[in-house]
Amino acid sequence: MESKIIGGSMQALSIALGENEVVYGDSGRLISKSDNIKMTPKLVGGLFGAITRKVTGATGMLTEFKSTTGFGNVSMSGTMPGKIKEIDLGDSEEFIAEHYAFLAAENTVKFSMETLNFGAAFFGGSGLVLQKFTGPGKVFIHVTGDIIEYELDGSSSMEIDPGHIAGFDATLSYKVTFVDNIKTAMFGGVGLFLAKFTGKGRLMLHSVSRYKLSSEIFLQGEEAAKNKG
Repeated sequence: MESKIIGGSMQALSIALGENEVVYGDSGRLISKSDNIKMTPKLVGGLFGAITRKVTGATGMLTEFKSTTGFGNVSMSGTMPGKIKEIDLGDSEEFIAEHYAFLAAENTVKFSMETLNFGAAFFGGSGLVLQKFTGPGKVFIHVTGDIIEYELDGSSSMEIDPGHIAGFDATLSYKVTFVDNIKTAMFGGVGLFLAKFTGKGRLMLHSVSRYKLSSEIFLQGEEAAKNKG
């Protein structure tokens, strides 16, 4: 398998597959494919995984792409302007992604669900379930806006608006905490909760919250429709 990230502010992923090579990706992300690429819906993570993905707003099914004869190509992209990040996982290495961020992965990568606590589910902005990927192999995530990446060394913690979380190494611990100032939460526009990360590992963020971006697009569309009327 060979991959190439194309574009600048609205990137796409192009994957070249050898005969019988397989990747799987999130449904609804396909741009194009060669005619020798066979697509098969797949319950990655089983029935429970499909149901929990659907509950969190992600697609219930994933799609498997397989080259049936010779070399083939498949291309995919995210649904919002942003960048694509390739994550190369070693044997048994784990990475956790926000459910809308996942784009594609090699067939050697194991997919499972990562359940968060009650507070994260209803107030954290990242959904009830995140998606865990276990190597070896490559995983590709789509980040809204630009990619902000930190490498935590274990000496200090970092607090993040949960809507900006794209993914993180499973070596990091994660919990949702109340903001330290209720006035800030009420009038500062930061929300009631922050996600606190501790430990050693990578932390990747959306520079633009997809939730805030979606809301802003909707509100501006409503305003434009009113003005036109």
